[in-house]
Order: sequence, then structure tokens, then C-alpha cells
Amino acid sequence: MRLHWIDALKGIGIILVVFAHHKLPVALDTYIFSFHMPLFFFISGLLFDFWKHTASAASFVKKRFRSLIVPYFGFALLTCLFYLLLDTGYQPGVTNIDFFKASPVENIHSIVYALGPLISYNPPLWFLTCLFVTELLFYGFARKYYSEPGKLVLGLTAVGVIGYLYSVYVPFRLPWNSDVALTAVVFYGAGNLFRKFIESEERKPGEKSQASSDSQPGSGLRKGFLRARNLLPGILTLVNLLYFGYLLHFPTAEEMNMNILKYGDFFSYYLLAFSGIFTFVYLFKNVRSSKVLEYYGRNSLIVLALHFPVKDLLTKFIVLVFVVDIEAFYYNTGFALGLTVLNLLCLIPVIFLINNYFPFILGKKRSSAEAKGLRARLKKFVN
Repeated sequence: MRLHWIDALKGIGIILVVFAHHKLPVALDTYIFSFHMPLFFFISGLLFDFWKHTASAASFVKKRFRSLIVPYFGFALLTCLFYLLLDTGYQPGVTNIDFFKASPVENIHSIVYALGPLISYNPPLWFLTCLFVTELLFYGFARKYYSEPGKLVLGLTAVGVIGYLYSVYVPFRLPWNSDVALTAVVFYGAGNLFRKFIESEERKPGEKSQASSDSQPGSGLRKGFLRARNLLPGILTLVNLLYFGYLLHFPTAEEMNMNILKYGDFFSYYLLAFSGIFTFVYLFKNVRSSKVLEYYGRNSLIVLALHFPVKDLLTKFIVLVFVVDIEAFYYNTGFALGLTVLNLLCLIPVIFLINNYFPFILGKKRSSAEAKGLRARLKKFVN
């Protein structure tokens, strides 16, 4: 499913991720964190076509490993080297970055364990391993219950409850953010069920899907969606706007952050997350798309993996060149927005280089034509 509005939705999602990693006013920070990462899991589920992966579970795991875990380790090592050089060059002889204050063995353990708090030099990378576990978890459910949507929803709900209880009562974290995946799979599954709703809307009268209507997952839920489709967008958008208005008048620092298992109240967490998700889904589904947003949506993995180092590089540049106290600009929306724009602009050449010359870091294979062209350019350059 390659629709322009979905690429644009991913684009605004990744821009919100970059924006939220600056020091923002409390109300804006709380609002964005209430839905922006659940939105990405929802989009991932929306793009997942289960029928293409029913033949071989091993093939599915292999493909997901290549597209998520290979980039995770590639970017983890690349940005680790970047920060090591930055720390050494910024103040030789002094270790300023906490990650490098530990022993090399501890550093390797942190990267392999893959928790955001452990890979503190580039915490957004937590999403890649978490999405991998989330997709495996959903795939396991889908292989058994995909033709029985009621049982699928019940299973996802049960796992969501377990994930919430884990965050409250269990004091240790699981590798590869598997504990977060217990919550993320709810949004992923919701996105995949919503995919069926979209397909039913776009299907021509009399046209049949890949499976019969009786066995096609989501048929009962789809009927419910169809009955409520005129009310659902308005209700969820109203909830979302009321929440944002409430935060503006009564700023709260209640932390909602999937990375560190902070969800707040169980029911309000899911209500606010889904209200934010569907507000943006229906907005982008019904308005004209944007080439800029589509561009960053298609390259969201690169932006996710590299915006943190670019942010730190930009802030250090501002401190050194303009001799200002960066903390004086914390919680300033305009300053955060300016840095976000600069960050995204700086990433354009990086995106070009990775896509055209180093696609292997994204888990992609270079086509034979591209490889031949690159060899020819290198040969010409050497000669």
C-alpha cells in the first residue's frame, strides 16, 4: 500500500519526533508525546500486508531483520563513532558524554541490549528493535487469528493490558524493548485493522478481495467502522483538540514516553493516543498531500537514526560560533522550530548519499545497474 497521504503522514510524524527532541514548553511536549510514537506503530501496521507473508515465517523474519535490525546496528555503530570523535575533538582529554564513561564491554552490552536509555548517545534508535519485536508479535497472532478478527482484537487487548501492568510492577527492562512492544502491538494491530477498512472503502462495488468476505479479517469490525465513520473523525478530533486546549490552560508535566515505559493512566493513555492518531490520519487522508512531507516520510528511517547527532552538532555550533548560553533558549518554541528546520535541511545531502551510495546501511541491496554506475564513477574519479 503506497499512498501519498501515508507518506505525508509519516513525514509529519518524523518531523514531530525531531521537534519533540528539543526542549519544548510543557504543554506542547506533553501533547506530542501523547501520540507521536504510537502513530508510527499504527502506520507500520497500516502498511503491513499479511497475505504477502503467509507462506514462510522464516522469510518474514529474515526480511524484517534486514530492514530493521541491520539498520539499527549500522546506525548505532556509525553514530557511536561520530560521538566518540565529537567528544574527543570538542574537549580533548575530557569525557563529556556519559556513554563513554563506561567500559568498552559495558558499551557493547548497551548497544546489543538496545534500550533507548542505554544507548544514550542516540536514544531514538530504540524504535527499530522495538518495531522488529512488535512485528514478530503481531505476526504470531495473525498466523493464528487473522481470519478471526474478534479473537485477534481480544488477544491484542490482553497483551496491551499485560504491557501496562509490566510497566507498573516489573522493575527491569527486556532486551530490544520487548516490554514496550507489548504496548506497541496494540497500535500496530489497530493500524492493520484500519487498513482493511480503507481497502473496503476503495474497493469497487462487486469487487472481491483476496479471500472470501467470510474469511477476510476485519469484516465484522469493518461494518462497525462503516456505521460510525461519519461520527468517528469528529469525535476523536474533538477529544484531541480539547486535550490540547486543556494542556494550554493547565500545563501538566505528566510523562508519557514509550521509550521509558511511562504511560500514565491506562485508559487515558490509549484514548489520547488514538485520538491523536486518528486526528492526523483523517486530516491527511482528506487533504491535499505535500511533496516535502512525502520526502521526509519516505526517508523517515534515516531521519530517525541521524537527527539526534545533527541536533547536537547544531547546538554545539551555535554555542561555539555565537558564544551563547544554549539553556537560555530552552522551552522556546520558535528556537526549537528553527533548529528542527535546520536539522531537516542538513539531512537532505545525507539522505541522498545513503540512498545512492550506502543503501546497505538501510538493509537494502544495490541493484546491478547502480553498482555498475558507481564503479564507473569511481574509476573515472581515480583516473
